[in-house]
Amino acid sequence: MARNFSLRALATGALVVAIGCGTTATTQTGADAAGTDDASDAVGTDDATTLTDIVGDVDKPVCVPGEATALGESFFVDISQASGIRHNNVVYGSATAVPINDHSRLGFVDLDGDGWDDIVTHSLYPNPQAGIPFENLIFRNQGDGSFYDFSDESGLRAVPAGWFAFGDVDNDGDQDCLAGLDVPLTGKTHQILLNDGKGHFSPKASSGVEKLQSVAGNAVFADFDGDGKLDLFIGMGHTSYSAANVLLIGNGDGTFVNHTPWLGKNPAQPTNGTVACDYDSDGDMDVLVSNYGVSVLAGHNALYENDGTGHFTEVAEARGFAYLKTGNPWLEAQGVMSGDEPAPGADGYIGSNGFGLDCGDFNGDGRMDVFITAISHPVADDYARKWSDPTLLLINTDKDGQVFFVSEGGQRKLPFNEGDVDGAMVDFDNDGRLDASISRDKKYEGSYTTPDQKAWFGLLHQEADGSFASVGPTSGINTTNSKPSASQVACTQDSDCTVSGEKCLAKACRTPCATDADCKQSNENCATGGYCKDLLGMKNAQNHAWADVDGDGDLDLLVGGRDTGGGRPNFLFRNDAGQKLPWLKLRLQGDGVKVNRDAIGARVVVTFAAGTKLTREVKASRGMHDSMDGRALHFGLGTLGCDYTVQVRWPDGKVVTLEAAKVRPRQSVVVTYPDGVE
Repeated sequence: MARNFSLRALATGALVVAIGCGTTATTQTGADAAGTDDASDAVGTDDATTLTDIVGDVDKPVCVPGEATALGESFFVDISQASGIRHNNVVYGSATAVPINDHSRLGFVDLDGDGWDDIVTHSLYPNPQAGIPFENLIFRNQGDGSFYDFSDESGLRAVPAGWFAFGDVDNDGDQDCLAGLDVPLTGKTHQILLNDGKGHFSPKASSGVEKLQSVAGNAVFADFDGDGKLDLFIGMGHTSYSAANVLLIGNGDGTFVNHTPWLGKNPAQPTNGTVACDYDSDGDMDVLVSNYGVSVLAGHNALYENDGTGHFTEVAEARGFAYLKTGNPWLEAQGVMSGDEPAPGADGYIGSNGFGLDCGDFNGDGRMDVFITAISHPVADDYARKWSDPTLLLINTDKDGQVFFVSEGGQRKLPFNEGDVDGAMVDFDNDGRLDASISRDKKYEGSYTTPDQKAWFGLLHQEADGSFASVGPTSGINTTNSKPSASQVACTQDSDCTVSGEKCLAKACRTPCATDADCKQSNENCATGGYCKDLLGMKNAQNHAWADVDGDGDLDLLVGGRDTGGGRPNFLFRNDAGQKLPWLKLRLQGDGVKVNRDAIGARVVVTFAAGTKLTREVKASRGMHDSMDGRALHFGLGTLGCDYTVQVRWPDGKVVTLEAAKVRPRQSVVVTYPDGVE
């Protein structure tokens, strides 16, 4: 059902359109009103409905589009505690040290089909290899930006899983689950769990995933063979593990058949991230893979090109996706290196220590570009590190009639950071241009002094000229709201501490605690070891995900607070910037016969009168260990105006133009195959 309607039928018989933030226009209603006689025009027809048609031929504009304003500062607000997502997130105050883990893997999924994205995440205590079993936390969205703990009721709390992937594998209208293992655990396997429609999950026996190697790093659902049923690509291996990837073709009932030979060239590598998108715009879903480790096949990334039947050809090198010939821009700026790598070895040019990746139309030309994050060590005296690829923005171009990716991160001012891990492409301020977000590891930040090289969460705003402006430091995401109460001076015994109430804990003078309530500063928690610990804002993050949790039209941010000792919860930030500009949100649904119910693979293009196009695709998940953004497609309309058409290309190839009266700005609408709009 559409929300925030601005179209009203008045008692006088007039039709009033109030779009965006300004002018209204009036025309008479009736059967002969322009643009009202057909609900879904096929692309290419002369009578395609536009917003101008709705109001007839009037002299004044339909609306005044949004006005560009400066972002300012602190436009994200930390609502982690108030939202309820920290309920049972961690247990603090233990005198016994807990083995460190980094399973802050998470995402948004509408588990109960109410149109609101719920949260699936890990508690930060599990470390199964150290004897502490996995624990998953599930939070149901109450429709106002707050959540309640649904972990036990969901049936997912105790499921052994290093990460999750969600998709409607049986086409019954709800989100089912792949629980993936990333470490070998005796007696434990991957599982498919089916949803009863209300967010309760139960295992599907003999699903086809149980006997796979348990060192899987991520997975993506998509209909690769075009039969209307979801299939499954599993990225095997990660960081320290190497394994060949797996392709499973779905039967439509929660079971799968192994068709890995259809992938063709498929060497064993550590697959840290995957995303499925139609990179070559031929109507089927391809798979892009971020591989970790220049020590394994030189760290080349993989691109599996689909022929439309689920049979793939690995084309990464031919498409400019496997590696860059050039080296680290940080060293190049210091005059250490320039030009192409001089002596590629037996495996070819050095690739990357890849992690996350996402695809989207960054430059507005209708082609899918790629943002890929990597840890690149700028070490001049180590050949492999010197020439390893940094985080990249790869622009989709045409070379002799074939797609070829060109690296444009340098010219677009993409900052170098040695610890980039998860990455996403997102229009967080609804100006119509895709921005980028980056989770960063703090392991390497000691070698740098400037903010963009530290471990703060990276938020990169795309400017009007296509360049990036780093706004993470001022966004509010990285804000530490108050100074910690502890002096945190180095110590060896309690007598070294001069501040009243402090003790020498973990080699620093700190305030002792038994629970969070003992810590008086808003940015502190009671860490393992019994001391108040500064959360350090959003420094040192792992997975992150975007969704509109409160229905105001902009994308809010969920971030995994990676634990490096002492315990650390996850974070949720409310976006206060995006709703200032017009927006449109579409949630697509297939029929479960010709098109998978999730509509994964559908492409939507919003075309404005001046020629600007915004292109989005429905994706299941992206990047490192399956970061799951909300499934709805968000279009920031910015200052582009309100005279536009909306076209949907469904996975079966059918293309329709939606009735303009039902897809006006500041609405959230459901689009059902082929042309239904609610």
